[in-house]
Amino acid sequence: MRLASFYIGEHIGFGAVTDDGVIGLTGRLPGRQQTLREVLEANALGEARAAIEGVEPDYPVDKIRFALPIPDPEKIYCVGQNYRAHIDEMGYEVPEYPSIFSRYPRTFVPHGGQMEMPTGSTDFDYEGEMTVVIGRPARNVSEAEALDYVAGYTIANDGSVRDWQKRGPQVAPGKNWERSGMLGPWITTADEAGNPANMTLTTRINGEVRQQGSTADLVFSAAHLVSYISSFITLAPGDMITTGSPSGVAVGFDPPKWLVPGDKVEIEINTLGTLAAEVATF
Repeated sequence: MRLASFYIGEHIGFGAVTDDGVIGLTGRLPGRQQTLREVLEANALGEARAAIEGVEPDYPVDKIRFALPIPDPEKIYCVGQNYRAHIDEMGYEVPEYPSIFSRYPRTFVPHGGQMEMPTGSTDFDYEGEMTVVIGRPARNVSEAEALDYVAGYTIANDGSVRDWQKRGPQVAPGKNWERSGMLGPWITTADEAGNPANMTLTTRINGEVRQQGSTADLVFSAAHLVSYISSFITLAPGDMITTGSPSGVAVGFDPPKWLVPGDKVEIEINTLGTLAAEVATF
């Protein structure tokens, strides 16, 4: 099942994306949940699945305006230096522990949106990433059980302003420019997404393939990251963990292939779909 948040007038609702269109689910479930985060908090994915059986779509997919998959997550954690090929590309050492930083919802745009070209910097980079969406509270969970706490997966562009990222020992300034990243287009539930350790990720800029890698190249798997983060904080339903980016980022080319206004960024993961947005000036 693919679940998306999208605008209904000025309000954000949610629904299931099918091959034939989008079935609106806002207020239709027994618990009358109004947001996708509330569905996860109520452990109501089963009710959502039952609610779409035999139901005709309410909207064509190309007519809806997507919101972030979870518009108001409590936490978004990002993991850097987590693909071996990317670590080699950047000249880093393989880390002993995950490199983790936080991002905030306002730093992302949804599928079909426009990323904001940073002011005062040209070092604007793309990083396609498979992203874990937590389905139920997780604290001190083992790696063996960690994926049981995952509702599904989505796609991210951890857009980076590289010169700001390097201004100090903490990367947060370069990772939290407003509207510099992408999330979406929907959440593919874990039962349909397949093995998170065997997904193929491809990033295209204006149709040119820049990144192509497999999550099999991750240093720290999705299960390891859920377990590790849950050891120091409770992961809540709707929280997200971006899992790192493969080689082929803009800074890895000589000269770097930075993003510029007008560029179209597409990130495809074979079992999850394609996330697309454009770079614009504001």
